[in-house]
This record gives sequence, C-alpha cells and structure tokens, in this order.
Amino acid sequence: MIYAIPSRNAEVANHFSRSPQVLIVDDERNTHQLITLVETPSQCGKKKQWMEILDTYQVDAVVVRAIGKKMLQRLFDRQLTVLVSPAKMPVQELDFANLEQVKSLEYGREPRKQSGCCGSKPAAKPSLLARLAPANFAKITRIGK
Repeated sequence: MIYAIPSRNAEVANHFSRSPQVLIVDDERNTHQLITLVETPSQCGKKKQWMEILDTYQVDAVVVRAIGKKMLQRLFDRQLTVLVSPAKMPVQELDFANLEQVKSLEYGREPRKQSGCCGSKPAAKPSLLARLAPANFAKITRIGK
C-alpha cells in the first residue's frame, strides 16, 4: 500500500494541507520519498499540489492529524483510505496497521472563514446604495438654484 503523510520536522504535520512536506511511503517495496511542497501565495496552491502528488504516486491511503471537511471530501471522492495519526508522532514510527480509519466527514473541521480561492467566491458585500433604506431618500429635498 502507498501512503501519503503530511510532514513537518520529521513528524506528522498538525494540518493536512498546510504541511511543508509530504512523505510517500510504499510499504510493499519498503521505500519512502520526501517531497517538499512549493510555497504559494494562497493555500489553494498547496491543495492542488497535494492532489497532483496523490495522482502521480498512485496513493492508496493518507495519514492525517487535522483536515478540513472539503479536503476530506475530496479524499473520499478519490476513494482513498484516510487514517488518523496520534499527535507529535515521528513519521518513521508510524504503525499503519494500528491507525484508526476515518469513515465520516464529521472528522473534518469546518473552515474558520470562507475564502475566495479554489474556485469559490466570497459572499459579496451589499453596496452602499443597497444598504441605505428607501425611507431615508424621502427626506432629501432638492435645493433650487
């Protein structure tokens, strides 16, 4: 089985898509490869890199600590196994057979705020004119020349 593990300082990173590195482990061939993600202006760039890595390396399972609901849904859509790692776990000490499997989107975290990246658009703020009540316009009188 091929695993993808978000990594920071040789430990499982706390947040899946914010990790600076990805460790690819192939337990059948007994190989591993550390991939450093390219820093991007937005988190969307890293999420896209993650999806490319999952496809390129034909990953079967992903190990996570914390993950957002949208990204978790994307992993489920790809029919990947999602496993939960204990906190501060060195990646070399992971025992994949003893990790708990995520089976529900409820494990994923809600976003703190809605962002405008990855194709979604932030909610538009009403314009100044739209916020003004029509009743206020009745009080405006025209001043003659």
